[in-house]
Amino acid sequence: MSQAPKVSPSISAEQVERIVREVLATLSVGNGTSAPVQKNDSVPAAQPIATTTASAPSNGVHLNVSVLSLDSLRSLAKDTKAITVLPSTLVTPAAKDFLREKGIAWTRTSSVAAATHQTISVTASNEKKTEVLPTNRLFVTGSVLWLRNLEKQLCTKANFVDQVQIDDAAAVRAVAQAVRNGASAAIAIVKAPHSTLWQAARDEALRPALISQWSDLAEVFREVPTNMLIVPATRWNIAGSANIARKFQEHIQANR
Repeated sequence: MSQAPKVSPSISAEQVERIVREVLATLSVGNGTSAPVQKNDSVPAAQPIATTTASAPSNGVHLNVSVLSLDSLRSLAKDTKAITVLPSTLVTPAAKDFLREKGIAWTRTSSVAAATHQTISVTASNEKKTEVLPTNRLFVTGSVLWLRNLEKQLCTKANFVDQVQIDDAAAVRAVAQAVRNGASAAIAIVKAPHSTLWQAARDEALRPALISQWSDLAEVFREVPTNMLIVPATRWNIAGSANIARKFQEHIQANR
């Protein structure tokens, strides 16, 4: 009786191992359990990707804007410590510098988390709009760093010195907001007086006048019913600006 010829196996050891793994995976899925994953030491494990998306802080303010600029940050309260924006919001470099300077943290948050903080944002904005300034005090602001030193030269009962603004345009907006909130008159100490005058003249609530020299005060008080004096920072120092504020305050009191 002849024996059958021997046939060399055509399946390699690698193929056998692969078939066994597939069978085990099929059995695990059929039993409702997840198939074990073999880790290949030759392939590095994927590292987690860092993202700036985070949930909104409990005490933060959400700004629902497409572009976060300096104008958007003007609505923030002075005690704001953290803000959130949408993942699609474009944050300008100037806004980042402002937030870094003020020590305000900012993160991106999802639309669902932002909805829970929408009320906080609206409330903070409304509180600022309803703030009423005393009509007997002169509102003083500007874009110069020595504005705080000027505050020491003025009487707080007659003058209200606001914070240092980011630029001249922000100073005009601060004056306009103060006038609409009840201030009878204001002074803006700026670096570019003529462009500031042009911008202020476009606001119907403002009646600006530029004070380039001391004799301008008498002419302005006599001819123009102004409620805003624009003081060039390159022409006036702290003492001169303080004298202008005192004269303006006396003019306001005399024409009540």
